[in-house]
Amino acid sequence: MSAHKKSMTVRIIVTVIYVIGIAISGYLTVKCFLPPASEPNPDAMIPFTENEAAFIMMGFGFPFMLASCLSVIWAYGLRKSAKPRRNSFLALIPAIIDGIPFVVVAGILLVMLVEGFLEVLGILP
Repeated sequence: MSAHKKSMTVRIIVTVIYVIGIAISGYLTVKCFLPPASEPNPDAMIPFTENEAAFIMMGFGFPFMLASCLSVIWAYGLRKSAKPRRNSFLALIPAIIDGIPFVVVAGILLVMLVEGFLEVLGILP
């Protein structure tokens, strides 16, 4: 199906979801770099600052942002545009920004999992 045959309704829905995702990603990115407005709750099981919580939320939002970006590439036929690499890269920038926290959070969880296995096996004290 070519880009011209896709319905306008599909394009509008994909665009609205993409713009909402960009707004959320932008807000969380800014929140990561601003100083925290309050101290973490010491009674919490895992006390996070607002910055850490925003970073983790960006990581968990990555798969959804990636799906949104790929939907925009599909809906607007960016692969068949005059400059497909540039246009696809520009559409994927929000997913790339959300991908960095995703890789960090996944790496931390993987390290924690391996440490747990090594402790159970008696290799680590």
